[in-house]
Amino acid sequence: MPKLTRTKMTTTRPRCLPPLFPLALLVACGDTGDGSVSGAAGTLDGPDVIVNAVTEEVFTVGSVVGDTWDTFGSVRSVHFDAQANLHVFDIQLDHILVVGPDGSLVRTVGGRGEGPGEFDNVTTAIVARDGSYMVMGFTQIDLLEPGGEFVRRVTMDPTTTGMAMASMALPDGRLVATQIMRFGENEQPEEAGRPIHLFPLDGTEPELFYTAWELPEEDEEESARSGDRGSGMRMRFIAGRAFEPRLDIELLTDGRLALIDSIGYRIKLIGPDGSVAGMIERPIAPLPVDDAIREAERERYREAEAGVLASASNTSLPIQIDREGVEGRTFADEVPVLYSIKVDWEDRIWVERRGPTGDDDGPTDIVTPAGDYIGTLAPDGLRTPDAFGPGGLMAYIESGDLEVPTVRVVRLIALEPQG
Repeated sequence: MPKLTRTKMTTTRPRCLPPLFPLALLVACGDTGDGSVSGAAGTLDGPDVIVNAVTEEVFTVGSVVGDTWDTFGSVRSVHFDAQANLHVFDIQLDHILVVGPDGSLVRTVGGRGEGPGEFDNVTTAIVARDGSYMVMGFTQIDLLEPGGEFVRRVTMDPTTTGMAMASMALPDGRLVATQIMRFGENEQPEEAGRPIHLFPLDGTEPELFYTAWELPEEDEEESARSGDRGSGMRMRFIAGRAFEPRLDIELLTDGRLALIDSIGYRIKLIGPDGSVAGMIERPIAPLPVDDAIREAERERYREAEAGVLASASNTSLPIQIDREGVEGRTFADEVPVLYSIKVDWEDRIWVERRGPTGDDDGPTDIVTPAGDYIGTLAPDGLRTPDAFGPGGLMAYIESGDLEVPTVRVVRLIALEPQG
């Protein structure tokens, strides 16, 4: 039986809102704001307009019993399809559980193995709105129909086409890859900036789509990759520079990409031809990095390092990962304003801002691709979901009692202005 929670009404900070205020599309004028927010309330150049949301609990899955279908190992990602089915990718158990709108099990897709329709060393599961799948491993991509039936396998060659690191695909099936890893003698030199490629599934070469901005490089040792499939692959990550502007992308339904890559408040809209079709900005200045911010970041790095090493020791992936300690961590001069973006089913962009110590605990703005400012969600409310769905559905990967993974689904009911 599914674990259904009692439906209740709560006033929280949601992530799925109707437009409230019109605003013309803004054009970029720099990577940082000037700190002055003096425009009219309800516009992007004015002060935050805080909004709260009324939501209802739909269901929660995730059992502590250990002998039911929803006993999760490690939930990597969740996705909704157009029928409001929830697809839960469990990387530890190597399968996807399809959960119906009422919280009951519909089917199980995959399972550990190397045959057609089975999962082996899977890193990412991409679920389309029609419920079809692209299941990505280190050296292969399996395509599955909405019912889970195997269609075909695409092999990625680490020495030629490379291995695509992607979490989304265009409607024509090409992957949007923020990184392509290559190993061996045919490894190509690094490209300038932060390249985004379109990775076709017909064996042809990836196509450079857009080059995102990055801070000037430091004169330091770089992360390195070595080995091959025969001898074993190895990756060594340096501690790197904290507060590099994050590169985050989301796909809009018209084929454009919403992208952040700057120090200041800037969302770029990238057209299908790879050109910048527009920008959305707010005059919010980045924080200067001080001693308190540096120490808070060092502690976050220590926790992340411990988590990565623990995960690596519990996986059978054919790659060894080494990470440099916190003593090698360096710092940019400023904390970028934005942390991440996410797009809901109505194409509204959820813009997460960094908090006072540089973490991802700041407020969240909701804007439209046309530049309409919907409002701002306070930092102490409901966070951006791990997945948006139709009809205001939102899914959150959480840890329940005894750190048991659960997935909670809520639905947005209404917005209420604060106060």
